[in-house]
Amino acid sequence: MRKILFIALALTALAVHSYAQEFSEFTDNNARKLTLGGDNNSIQVGGRVSGYYEFRWLKPGNDNYSHNGWAMKDGDLDVLGRTASKFVYEFHFSLLDLATAAATQNTAAPDAPGIKAGYLEYRGWPVRIKFGFDKVPFSQGSLNDVWASPMQSHANLYSGDLFSRRDFGITLNYRTWKERINLYGGVYSGLGENFFEYGNDASGRFEYIGRAEFSFPGKMKYCSIDEENSAKPQFRIGIDGRYEDKRQPAGQSILTDEPDAIGPYGIKLFDGKRLVYGADAMLKYKGISALFEADMMKCQPTDPSDLLYAGTPASFNRGYVKAGGIVTGLNYNFEKIHSVFSVQYEHFNTNDLQQGEQEWMYYGYAYKVDGFNSVFKIEYYKPTLEDHNGSPLKYYQQIRVGYQVVF
Repeated sequence: MRKILFIALALTALAVHSYAQEFSEFTDNNARKLTLGGDNNSIQVGGRVSGYYEFRWLKPGNDNYSHNGWAMKDGDLDVLGRTASKFVYEFHFSLLDLATAAATQNTAAPDAPGIKAGYLEYRGWPVRIKFGFDKVPFSQGSLNDVWASPMQSHANLYSGDLFSRRDFGITLNYRTWKERINLYGGVYSGLGENFFEYGNDASGRFEYIGRAEFSFPGKMKYCSIDEENSAKPQFRIGIDGRYEDKRQPAGQSILTDEPDAIGPYGIKLFDGKRLVYGADAMLKYKGISALFEADMMKCQPTDPSDLLYAGTPASFNRGYVKAGGIVTGLNYNFEKIHSVFSVQYEHFNTNDLQQGEQEWMYYGYAYKVDGFNSVFKIEYYKPTLEDHNGSPLKYYQQIRVGYQVVF
């Protein structure tokens, strides 16, 4: 742990003295990074630090104000590189997660292992091959970097509570027609962010994920804000799906006794089969960006007494549970006053066998001192429809006020 922190501090100190625009092929953001090496062999170092003050309006009868105070959101170090032999690699660490794990004398929280990316990718063939841990190619909202928006967090639908956002495996990527058409396919552990804590499960089966997208008039970045104030309309549409069969051998468990592994709704990981499919779209024009996404899940727990069936008989549930929802948003980048305004609506259901519907409204404002590399953020959100049975809330609404620096 001490060696990791020492290396991280040394690289961060280097980054303070020299900056350069990052290579566009590595990521879609415009963060500043230190670049070392020549054109054929290069390495970049960057990172992100952010925090906020949070205030919740509590309901009567609740007197725990622990959420009303300061919180650190990001403490990241990102190392990216490429070689003359057409390999690209990235190691993205969350020093905040590592420090939290060390302070609590634990290895790491299962869903926050301290690493956000660690992969090697070969780009010498028409089909790019990536091996390692990174975001999986599913869900526009998940792939969009939340740091490049006024919001402090992703919407509930694709925040990682219902399905994993990152996993270890192999990803294939084929691009054609000047990258307007982008195709992904991959094979992953199926344990998502829990992979580093628990390894592979007893089923020995993988999760399969695929995504196809079309952009016009050219490739569109995975960023929800139109920072370029596009002179011409740009749009992207995408469809994706993922499937896993995690039926366990007799006498084996799939970590259903680990709350962090199964998620707050008990649906992120379970013994059985799951199919998830979705569609999304994004439009950008003259600083305005509009987003839409819908993701649906069909889950088939093996045990007829599984908690996901909510105690219903097989004649009623027919052997499966459905979940999912939609998210839509509108953003405006008002460059003259260095400001971004955002509004977002979300409706989702965590279990169709019980009253698990939720609706949320999100409002965000960002004042850009230096783009999103140095930015002041305000995020306010409240539930307009609450799941009183499955996930009751202790507050009416919440606001977060914070600052973010990307180097």
